[in-house]
Amino acid sequence: MPSASVTIDASVLAVPPPNGTAGEAYRYIEALLDWAKLLDEPWIAICMSERSSEVLFDAGLYPLHNPLRQLFSQHGIEEFDVNTVAIVVTRLLMHAPSFETYFRVQDVLMEDVSTAPDVLQLCCGNGLQSNLARCLVLIAILRKHYGEDILDHALILRRSPGRSVHVRALVHAVEHEHDGLDAMLPKPPEYFEGETLVCDNFPGLLACIDEYSVLRNAMDDAGVEIAVRIRLYKSRLERFLKPDWDDVTGMRIGYRFGEAIRRCCRDAPSSVSASALRAASEAIDRQNMPAVHALRTGTGGNDPQRVRQRDNAKAWRRDVDREYHLHYWETGNSIIEFASIGIHNDFTIPE
Repeated sequence: MPSASVTIDASVLAVPPPNGTAGEAYRYIEALLDWAKLLDEPWIAICMSERSSEVLFDAGLYPLHNPLRQLFSQHGIEEFDVNTVAIVVTRLLMHAPSFETYFRVQDVLMEDVSTAPDVLQLCCGNGLQSNLARCLVLIAILRKHYGEDILDHALILRRSPGRSVHVRALVHAVEHEHDGLDAMLPKPPEYFEGETLVCDNFPGLLACIDEYSVLRNAMDDAGVEIAVRIRLYKSRLERFLKPDWDDVTGMRIGYRFGEAIRRCCRDAPSSVSASALRAASEAIDRQNMPAVHALRTGTGGNDPQRVRQRDNAKAWRRDVDREYHLHYWETGNSIIEFASIGIHNDFTIPE
């Protein structure tokens, strides 16, 4: 099961107008290629509106080969290939499930839609604008009234003026499959108001995702690993580094760790999720070393550090908070293998 989900607005796929700048052309191509990487990431569900192909076609922007060739020719772009970009767009448009299927909503009958900031003006053409407005309103409605599965859901825009957009609309009806939703919506002439998370790059997307929620809802080791990777990526950004998501490595999830940390998050106060991810991130990047102690063979301060026989990995104990501690192995090639997490008087470590 994916740990997160995202919808890509159709305008992200629309070829920039002929009178645009070379910078805009390059940003368009690079953004598409970046978002295409998510197609191979099992931890995130990528959605597009069922109407994306239709609105692009009506705007004369699909199929893309001719507009793309004109774009490449106009700006002398040689670093990228027209066919590669066209294939990316086709894959995104054909990717399943659609936004409507994933969130079990079909349509919304509405009028007088406004957003703050005004992101609708970022789209060219009435079809692209109306499709964006429709997605913004539907996501805002679901976030407000069915937030559990969609609170971290982000809408990827061509350009994002911030992390969230305030949506206001006169909603007459919503076609959906959610019990009780109609009773929650204001009846005209009262306006619906809500928020939709938005982004236009990968760091912005991760900023929309609550890694603590990902950890608490993790069903397997893969979900735990994604939560740790997101926290590590954000930690590096906070330290003004330039992390590469594909290079967020240096760790392994031990065979007992996933179960242990999920149990800890289930039984302990909610603050432990944040403290556990902070401790894991610090362990990987060797930060806050005063919180780290050798896990020894006995209770004496001079007892030797535990060493795993099969690979000579060393056992360490890192403070999570005053009650919980993180146990892990550090291998000879500097890989951190998380082994367990438990209360202060537990000094065991699975091998």
